[in-house]
Amino acid sequence: MSKKHSELWKSLKWRKLRQDLFRLQRRIYKAVQAGDLRKVRSLQKLIMKSRSAQLLAVRQVTQLNQGKRTAGIDGKESLNYRERMELVETLNLYGLTWKHSGLREVPIPKKNGKTRMLKIPTIADRAWQCLVKYALEPAHEANFHARSYGFRTGRSAHDAQKQVFQNLNAAKKGIKKRVIELDIKKCFDRISHKSIMDRLLAPASLKTGVFRCLKAGICPEFPEQGTPQGGVVSPQKRQHST
Repeated sequence: MSKKHSELWKSLKWRKLRQDLFRLQRRIYKAVQAGDLRKVRSLQKLIMKSRSAQLLAVRQVTQLNQGKRTAGIDGKESLNYRERMELVETLNLYGLTWKHSGLREVPIPKKNGKTRMLKIPTIADRAWQCLVKYALEPAHEANFHARSYGFRTGRSAHDAQKQVFQNLNAAKKGIKKRVIELDIKKCFDRISHKSIMDRLLAPASLKTGVFRCLKAGICPEFPEQGTPQGGVVSPQKRQHST
């Protein structure tokens, strides 16, 4: 039976699945630009039920991400081929009504001598978060500022460096050249849940799932603030669990 699942998984046409998902995401992007929010939410639901998106989400967290062997509170460090296919079916059944599990806490030392608590979801929760990311990202990409680069798909520090060079080099005239550096203290530890939910463009069922995700990693001292740092949808995803 395990050989059957292995052959099925390896025979999947991943490039074709990515193309199918991208077509849906492009439709969401265009619908946001056109102001058709009803269509946006409908397409987001379609992505959550898309077999292509579900398969890609499971593959991303079990095979491709840097932290693919990081266990959550269930202790699972990896999934075999049969378990991957079962997780795809679970996402299909409960994607819009997902119940987020608790998070495993791992202390991470910081340069200043303090520690930051990394909160790691289970593999199943990370797969759900990845699926949600596929649905949410194109909707919000359509509204982001053209010159913002942090934690955005297809953008990097090199893009920001190029913009800075083009606007601050000697050939550019003007007295308003400046670089402003700032750091928001405990930004992700203190960010308001209400602020996130008010700005989230998604169907009600999906917003409920995201809200549960936020509440899974709360600090008892600040129950209405903070995002779990360690999941796929966390801004720290590139550094740790992904």
